[in-house]
Amino acid sequence: MIQPGTIQKLKGLNNSLFPILSIYLGTDTIQAPSAEILLTQLHSLIHQHMDSEQRTTFKNDIKSIEKYLGNYRPSFRSIVFFSAGKNLWEVANLEFSMPASLSIDNSPNIKPLINSLQTHSKYLVLLVDREKARMFTVDQGEIADRTQFIEGYVPPRVKATGRDNILNQSDTNFRRNENLLKQHIDIAAKAVAKFVNANDINFVIIGGHAEMFKKVADSLPANLRSKVVAGFITEINIPLNDILRESKKIAATIN
Repeated sequence: MIQPGTIQKLKGLNNSLFPILSIYLGTDTIQAPSAEILLTQLHSLIHQHMDSEQRTTFKNDIKSIEKYLGNYRPSFRSIVFFSAGKNLWEVANLEFSMPASLSIDNSPNIKPLINSLQTHSKYLVLLVDREKARMFTVDQGEIADRTQFIEGYVPPRVKATGRDNILNQSDTNFRRNENLLKQHIDIAAKAVAKFVNANDINFVIIGGHAEMFKKVADSLPANLRSKVVAGFITEINIPLNDILRESKKIAATIN
Protein backbone atom coordinates (compact mmCIF):
# COMPACT_ATOMS: atom_id res chain seq x y z
CA MET A 1 0.00 0.00 0.00
CA ILE A 2 1.20 3.51 -0.80
CA GLN A 3 1.73 5.37 2.46
CA PRO A 4 0.66 9.03 2.79
CA GLY A 5 3.35 11.32 1.45
CA THR A 6 5.17 8.63 -0.56
CA ILE A 7 4.05 9.96 -3.94
CA GLN A 8 5.14 13.47 -2.96
CA LYS A 9 8.48 12.11 -1.79
CA LEU A 10 8.99 10.33 -5.11
CA LYS A 11 7.97 13.43 -7.07
CA GLY A 12 10.62 15.36 -5.13
CA LEU A 13 13.27 13.04 -6.57
CA ASN A 14 12.71 14.11 -10.17
CA ASN A 15 16.02 14.90 -11.86
CA SER A 16 18.00 13.63 -8.88
CA LEU A 17 21.80 13.49 -8.83
CA PHE A 18 21.73 9.67 -8.66
CA PRO A 19 20.13 6.98 -10.86
CA ILE A 20 16.95 5.32 -9.62
CA LEU A 21 15.78 1.79 -10.33
CA SER A 22 12.00 1.48 -10.82
CA ILE A 23 10.56 -2.03 -11.06
CA TYR A 24 6.91 -3.08 -11.47
CA LEU A 25 6.07 -6.75 -10.89
CA GLY A 26 2.74 -8.55 -11.06
CA THR A 27 0.31 -10.53 -13.18
CA ASP A 28 -3.11 -9.91 -14.72
CA THR A 29 -4.64 -12.89 -12.90
CA ILE A 30 -7.17 -12.43 -10.09
CA GLN A 31 -5.05 -14.53 -7.74
CA ALA A 32 -2.00 -12.94 -6.15
CA PRO A 33 1.21 -14.19 -7.81
CA SER A 34 3.58 -16.38 -5.83
CA ALA A 35 7.06 -15.29 -4.76
CA GLU A 36 8.53 -17.70 -7.31
CA ILE A 37 6.57 -16.09 -10.15
CA LEU A 38 7.65 -12.61 -9.08
CA LEU A 39 11.31 -13.63 -8.77
CA THR A 40 11.20 -15.17 -12.24
CA GLN A 41 9.65 -12.00 -13.59
CA LEU A 42 12.30 -9.88 -11.86
CA HIS A 43 15.19 -11.87 -13.32
CA SER A 44 13.60 -11.75 -16.78
CA LEU A 45 13.34 -7.94 -16.60
CA ILE A 46 16.94 -7.65 -15.42
CA HIS A 47 18.13 -9.88 -18.29
CA GLN A 48 16.15 -7.89 -20.87
CA HIS A 49 16.71 -4.31 -19.70
CA MET A 50 19.95 -4.03 -17.72
CA ASP A 51 23.48 -4.14 -19.11
CA SER A 52 26.47 -5.43 -17.14
CA GLU A 53 27.40 -1.98 -15.86
CA GLN A 54 23.90 -1.30 -14.58
CA ARG A 55 23.76 -4.70 -12.89
CA THR A 56 26.97 -3.86 -11.07
CA THR A 57 25.70 -0.41 -10.07
CA PHE A 58 22.44 -1.83 -8.69
CA LYS A 59 23.84 -5.11 -7.38
CA ASN A 60 22.86 -4.40 -3.77
CA ASP A 61 19.46 -3.03 -4.78
CA ILE A 62 18.70 -6.22 -6.69
CA LYS A 63 19.76 -8.30 -3.68
CA SER A 64 17.41 -6.26 -1.46
CA ILE A 65 14.53 -6.86 -3.86
CA GLU A 66 15.29 -10.58 -4.05
CA LYS A 67 15.39 -10.77 -0.24
CA TYR A 68 12.04 -8.96 -0.01
CA LEU A 69 10.46 -11.38 -2.50
CA GLY A 70 12.04 -14.34 -0.73
CA ASN A 71 9.98 -13.47 2.37
CA TYR A 72 6.86 -12.53 0.39
CA ARG A 73 3.54 -14.25 1.06
CA PRO A 74 1.05 -13.94 -1.82
CA SER A 75 -1.58 -11.35 -0.93
CA PHE A 76 -1.37 -8.60 -3.56
CA ARG A 77 -1.49 -8.64 -7.34
CA SER A 78 1.41 -6.23 -7.95
CA ILE A 79 4.53 -4.93 -6.21
CA VAL A 80 6.44 -1.78 -7.14
CA PHE A 81 10.02 -1.07 -6.08
CA PHE A 82 11.88 2.26 -6.18
CA SER A 83 15.51 1.82 -5.16
CA ALA A 84 18.74 3.80 -5.25
CA GLY A 85 21.16 2.41 -2.68
CA LYS A 86 21.19 4.43 0.54
CA ASN A 87 19.30 7.26 -1.15
CA LEU A 88 15.98 5.50 -1.73
CA TRP A 89 14.00 2.38 -0.83
CA GLU A 90 10.23 2.39 -1.35
CA VAL A 91 7.96 -0.60 -1.85
CA ALA A 92 4.27 -0.49 -2.77
CA ASN A 93 1.97 -3.55 -2.56
CA LEU A 94 -1.10 -3.14 -4.77
CA GLU A 95 -4.36 -5.07 -5.11
CA PHE A 96 -4.67 -4.26 -8.81
CA SER A 97 -2.66 -5.49 -11.77
CA MET A 98 0.28 -3.44 -13.09
CA PRO A 99 2.24 -4.25 -16.27
CA ALA A 100 5.73 -5.57 -15.49
CA SER A 101 8.47 -3.08 -16.30
CA LEU A 102 11.97 -1.99 -15.36
CA SER A 103 13.51 1.42 -15.90
CA ILE A 104 16.61 3.32 -14.79
CA ASP A 105 16.60 7.08 -14.77
CA ASN A 106 17.42 10.06 -12.58
CA SER A 107 13.68 10.31 -11.87
CA PRO A 108 11.50 7.51 -10.45
CA ASN A 109 9.01 6.09 -12.94
CA ILE A 110 5.85 6.96 -11.00
CA LYS A 111 3.50 7.84 -13.86
CA PRO A 112 2.03 4.28 -14.21
CA LEU A 113 1.51 4.15 -10.45
CA ILE A 114 -0.22 7.53 -10.25
CA ASN A 115 -2.51 6.67 -13.18
CA SER A 116 -3.49 3.34 -11.61
CA LEU A 117 -4.15 4.86 -8.18
CA GLN A 118 -6.52 7.35 -9.80
CA THR A 119 -8.33 4.53 -11.60
CA HIS A 120 -8.53 2.15 -8.64
CA SER A 121 -9.91 4.40 -5.96
CA LYS A 122 -11.27 2.90 -2.76
CA TYR A 123 -14.55 1.03 -2.50
CA LEU A 124 -16.99 0.17 0.27
CA VAL A 125 -18.25 -3.23 1.40
CA LEU A 126 -21.65 -3.25 3.16
CA LEU A 127 -22.67 -6.38 5.06
CA VAL A 128 -26.24 -6.75 6.31
CA ASP A 129 -28.19 -9.60 7.87
CA ARG A 130 -31.30 -9.65 10.08
CA GLU A 131 -29.33 -8.81 13.22
CA LYS A 132 -26.59 -6.36 12.38
CA ALA A 133 -24.79 -4.39 9.72
CA ARG A 134 -21.08 -3.91 9.13
CA MET A 135 -19.24 -1.84 6.59
CA PHE A 136 -15.64 -1.18 5.71
CA THR A 137 -13.67 0.42 2.91
CA VAL A 138 -10.87 -1.17 0.92
CA ASP A 139 -8.12 1.20 -0.10
CA GLN A 140 -5.22 -0.17 -2.16
CA GLY A 141 -5.96 -3.68 -1.00
CA GLU A 142 -6.21 -3.02 2.72
CA ILE A 143 -9.14 -2.46 5.06
CA ALA A 144 -9.35 1.21 5.98
CA ASP A 145 -12.40 2.58 7.80
CA ARG A 146 -14.74 0.12 9.50
CA THR A 147 -18.06 0.46 11.33
CA GLN A 148 -20.47 -1.95 13.00
CA PHE A 149 -23.91 -1.27 14.40
CA ILE A 150 -26.37 -3.72 15.90
CA GLU A 151 -30.12 -3.35 15.85
CA GLY A 152 -32.91 -5.41 17.39
CA TYR A 153 -33.16 -9.03 16.27
CA VAL A 154 -35.45 -9.46 13.25
CA PRO A 155 -36.90 -13.01 13.31
CA PRO A 156 -36.45 -15.04 10.12
CA ARG A 157 -39.35 -15.90 7.88
CA VAL A 158 -41.37 -18.91 9.06
CA LYS A 159 -43.59 -21.06 6.86
CA ALA A 160 -47.18 -20.98 8.02
CA THR A 161 -49.07 -24.26 8.53
CA GLY A 162 -52.37 -25.17 10.15
CA ARG A 163 -55.73 -23.45 10.35
CA ASP A 164 -56.82 -19.99 9.20
CA ASN A 165 -56.25 -18.34 12.59
CA ILE A 166 -52.69 -19.66 12.58
CA LEU A 167 -52.26 -18.36 9.04
CA ASN A 168 -53.60 -14.96 10.05
CA GLN A 169 -51.29 -14.82 13.05
CA SER A 170 -48.40 -15.86 10.85
CA ASP A 171 -49.28 -13.15 8.33
CA THR A 172 -49.35 -10.54 11.10
CA ASN A 173 -45.99 -11.69 12.39
CA PHE A 174 -44.61 -11.64 8.86
CA ARG A 175 -45.66 -8.01 8.31
CA ARG A 176 -44.29 -7.00 11.71
CA ASN A 177 -40.98 -8.71 11.04
CA GLU A 178 -40.70 -7.18 7.58
CA ASN A 179 -41.31 -3.73 9.08
CA LEU A 180 -38.58 -4.36 11.65
CA LEU A 181 -36.27 -5.52 8.87
CA LYS A 182 -37.01 -2.41 6.80
CA GLN A 183 -36.21 -0.17 9.79
CA HIS A 184 -32.98 -2.08 10.33
CA ILE A 185 -31.96 -1.75 6.66
CA ASP A 186 -32.95 1.92 6.52
CA ILE A 187 -30.64 2.69 9.47
CA ALA A 188 -27.79 0.91 7.68
CA ALA A 189 -28.56 2.75 4.44
CA LYS A 190 -28.50 6.15 6.15
CA ALA A 191 -25.14 5.36 7.75
CA VAL A 192 -23.72 4.30 4.39
CA ALA A 193 -25.08 7.36 2.60
CA LYS A 194 -23.59 9.66 5.23
CA PHE A 195 -20.22 7.93 4.98
CA VAL A 196 -20.10 7.91 1.17
CA ASN A 197 -21.07 11.59 0.98
CA ALA A 198 -18.08 12.43 3.19
CA ASN A 199 -15.60 10.14 1.41
CA ASP A 200 -14.42 9.42 -2.11
CA ILE A 201 -15.93 5.99 -2.80
CA ASN A 202 -15.68 4.49 -6.28
CA PHE A 203 -18.25 1.69 -5.88
CA VAL A 204 -20.17 -0.38 -3.32
CA ILE A 205 -20.32 -4.16 -2.86
CA ILE A 206 -23.10 -5.73 -0.76
CA GLY A 207 -22.55 -8.93 1.20
CA GLY A 208 -24.93 -11.15 3.16
CA HIS A 209 -27.81 -13.47 2.33
CA ALA A 210 -29.21 -13.31 -1.21
CA GLU A 211 -32.64 -12.17 0.02
CA MET A 212 -31.05 -8.99 1.38
CA PHE A 213 -29.30 -7.70 -1.74
CA LYS A 214 -32.28 -6.02 -3.42
CA LYS A 215 -33.77 -4.83 -0.12
CA VAL A 216 -30.53 -3.10 0.82
CA ALA A 217 -29.90 -1.64 -2.63
CA ASP A 218 -33.47 -0.31 -2.91
CA SER A 219 -33.14 1.47 0.45
CA LEU A 220 -30.14 3.51 -0.71
CA PRO A 221 -30.49 6.99 -2.26
CA ALA A 222 -30.55 6.96 -6.07
CA ASN A 223 -27.08 8.49 -6.42
CA LEU A 224 -25.63 5.80 -4.14
CA ARG A 225 -27.70 2.98 -5.60
CA SER A 226 -25.94 3.53 -8.92
CA LYS A 227 -22.62 2.78 -7.21
CA VAL A 228 -23.70 -0.74 -6.17
CA VAL A 229 -21.90 -3.07 -8.58
CA ALA A 230 -22.35 -6.54 -7.09
CA GLY A 231 -23.46 -8.68 -4.19
CA PHE A 232 -21.97 -11.84 -2.75
CA ILE A 233 -23.36 -14.44 -0.35
CA THR A 234 -21.63 -14.65 3.01
CA GLU A 235 -22.21 -14.90 6.72
CA ILE A 236 -21.32 -11.47 8.04
CA ASN A 237 -19.88 -12.67 11.36
CA ILE A 238 -16.89 -14.41 9.77
CA PRO A 239 -13.45 -12.73 9.99
CA LEU A 240 -13.16 -9.55 7.96
CA ASN A 241 -10.08 -10.86 6.18
CA ASP A 242 -12.18 -13.68 4.70
CA ILE A 243 -14.75 -11.16 3.49
CA LEU A 244 -11.94 -8.94 2.19
CA ARG A 245 -10.67 -11.77 -0.02
CA GLU A 246 -14.14 -12.23 -1.53
CA SER A 247 -14.54 -8.51 -2.16
CA LYS A 248 -11.13 -8.37 -3.87
CA LYS A 249 -12.24 -11.05 -6.34
CA ILE A 250 -15.22 -8.91 -7.27
CA ALA A 251 -13.17 -5.69 -7.39
CA ALA A 252 -10.67 -7.37 -9.72
CA THR A 253 -13.41 -8.07 -12.28
CA ILE A 254 -14.59 -4.45 -12.09
CA ASN A 255 -11.18 -2.84 -12.31
